[in-house]
Amino acid sequence: MSANWLYQAESSDELLQEVLLLEQNWQYVFSIKEIEEQLAAHVAYLKNIDHSELNPTDRFYALLDVIFDELAFSGPGMQTIPESSLANISYCIMHRTGNYLSMSVVLAYLLKQLGFDASIAEVEEQIGLVIKLSNSELIVVDALSGGCEYLISSDDVRDSMTNEIATFAKPIPTDEIVKILLTEQKIFMLEEGFLEEALNCVETLMELLPEDPYERRDRGLVLQQLECDKWAKDDFDYFIKACPNDPMTMFLKMQMDDLHGQLETIH
Repeated sequence: MSANWLYQAESSDELLQEVLLLEQNWQYVFSIKEIEEQLAAHVAYLKNIDHSELNPTDRFYALLDVIFDELAFSGPGMQTIPESSLANISYCIMHRTGNYLSMSVVLAYLLKQLGFDASIAEVEEQIGLVIKLSNSELIVVDALSGGCEYLISSDDVRDSMTNEIATFAKPIPTDEIVKILLTEQKIFMLEEGFLEEALNCVETLMELLPEDPYERRDRGLVLQQLECDKWAKDDFDYFIKACPNDPMTMFLKMQMDDLHGQLETIH
């Protein structure tokens, strides 16, 4: 028996396009047209480089070198860039830098366009960019530096170890990645004081996750900072009723008492 990565990755094309469209709700710097043109230019540049004489593994390494050395994709390094920008897929495409997750998503898209089975996967309880070369060959890529870890299994590997390798990198469903990406951006925008953008982001998440009381809670927190106390109170009330045992509930009850007093004074 040999390790078999049979988990079928969902399309990185669909993932990228979905997130780009959602980001238009709060990302106003770049239009979809500008982003798609830049993305197409990256793909065209890579496709114009002839590596047809190389085997799949060497071709992958050669293309990865082009992405990092010639197209100049990289992590932020010592640059001072807001975390909300680094987490943004649109920014990553236009400026060729991002955090680990946004870079992984963009690189997965580019490599998919070049014929590689690229996916965002769970690797040792973390999220990683994984390239499946065959049923027994896997490459895990450090999306910030281009560093790689090559894994292989064969029939002479004992069964227990083979099974461990086979379950090493399970692709994460597209809807889960979208949620993680948007949640990261929401958190960073809140921390950095981009409240209107954070509100648009959390309301987008609420449309995707209509039954999630935690998104209602987060919208309440944003609305409170925007001094929309009446609407914040409604969201806090919803969360308290849905999650009475959550550690945050007691704090929000105190917030509710304050808001109630303020609203009574206003009226």
